[in-house]
Amino acid sequence: MRRFFIDPRHISGDLITITGPEARHIATVLRITPGTVVELYDGQGAAILAKIEQVSGREVLLHMLSRKQIISDSPPLILVQALLKGKKMDFLIQKATELGVSTFIPLVTRYCDKMIKNTTRQTERWQRIILESCKQCGRPVAMKLEAPAFLEQLNFPADTTLIMPWEEEKSCPLTAQIIQQGSPTLLLVGPEGGFHPDEAALAKQMGFTTISLGPRILRAETAALAATSIIQFMSHNLDPSPC
Repeated sequence: MRRFFIDPRHISGDLITITGPEARHIATVLRITPGTVVELYDGQGAAILAKIEQVSGREVLLHMLSRKQIISDSPPLILVQALLKGKKMDFLIQKATELGVSTFIPLVTRYCDKMIKNTTRQTERWQRIILESCKQCGRPVAMKLEAPAFLEQLNFPADTTLIMPWEEEKSCPLTAQIIQQGSPTLLLVGPEGGFHPDEAALAKQMGFTTISLGPRILRAETAALAATSIIQFMSHNLDPSPC
């Protein structure tokens, strides 16, 4: 079944309207015809089954068949990732969405401070990637994308578990004992080449626990996805949905 994101303001009773690029995509690319049932997400947790009534390149009209609110009891996972070169950030944002990361924060570090260009264009592209990934994986609430920040600008609740994979950490693996069940977790991952020593020292002062991801040196995007998967597994965020 096809999935689409809609603006909740375009829901009026049982009538739903899709406009703009999404409508053109439905009409001219997918060529979906009236009578087709699709799944809609409003980005706020609502999953809607709707039947397409009218299709044009300007707008698509649908009739709501059912609606349910999906509520997650899982504690949030915030991924703070130092900016990476090329398409690696695109890939990582896509996979973080699939793995259920709640918030993604691009981090500006000493080794990547010149990479923050065309912020608006990058953000728009990343938002598109998030929405497309949500459609693919059936995620009703989109991952929140925050503006790029410096390490000292990070804000988090007092009960947040702070974790930083670090290549210099040799004795502390990522175990269930580090994760506070029911509390938010913030995962901080450095750039290619790692954090500058001053940044690593600052992270420790901020309360981050440095952990090892094993004996091999991982690429930044590999470290981020490996740590995310481990945390989500230990937090039961990868458990199957009840039948």
